[in-house]
Amino acid sequence: MIEYTASDGKEVAETMGALTSLFHLAIIIHYGYGLRVYLFGLNPPEEILKLKHIGGGPFKYLTFWDMLIQFMFFILAFINDIVGTNTAVSRNQAKLQKIRDFFFSTVVFSCGTFVTLSFWGIYNVDRNLIFPPIFDSWFPHWLNHNVHTTPLIGVLIELYLNPHNFPRRRTGLSVVGVFCLIYLVWVCFIAYQSGHWVYPILAHLSVVGRVIFITSMSVLVSLFYIIGETLNKQVWGAQIDVKKTA
Repeated sequence: MIEYTASDGKEVAETMGALTSLFHLAIIIHYGYGLRVYLFGLNPPEEILKLKHIGGGPFKYLTFWDMLIQFMFFILAFINDIVGTNTAVSRNQAKLQKIRDFFFSTVVFSCGTFVTLSFWGIYNVDRNLIFPPIFDSWFPHWLNHNVHTTPLIGVLIELYLNPHNFPRRRTGLSVVGVFCLIYLVWVCFIAYQSGHWVYPILAHLSVVGRVIFITSMSVLVSLFYIIGETLNKQVWGAQIDVKKTA
């Protein structure tokens, strides 16, 4: 049997802390470079350029919202590594860590998971509904994975590296619901103002079909919140302060 001394435990904690900070810094650079190319390094064809300024350009896409959310979160997490705390016990947490945990547990995990799974799910059914082949000529494959694959990988690694205290389920689901509502109102406003649906799949559906599709996607985002909460409990168990769910 291997026995660990207090100094061994401290060394392991310091090593894990260094690896966590390195991960945060690497993903910040990853997203930062992706955002730079996304905003300033693409040369789409004329038919795509016509739609560029509708809905604030890239700000009409949930994937771009998610890139910004993930980028900001990992900057926050990296700063917390330096000047904050990383404990599972809420009463010992710095305010910065509490903000990090709340941000991660609500919007970051749910949105990141949804973006990856919904995009690649629809893509594999019929890519014309979400990412037509014409995009391949000007949207690099690596950037596609930066935008649509990294979010799930990033949030899962973050969940397993650090303990996160989730809020009460009612609070968490409320925040997720408000976020979904804001984005859906934005998408509908763009369609009303310009006659252009942000995602091709919405243009192919009837009014009833859109309602069913949008409702289903909103429920799916909420489900991902519960999945994140459950995974966090399984990984960190009794170490975290589990709040009563509603």
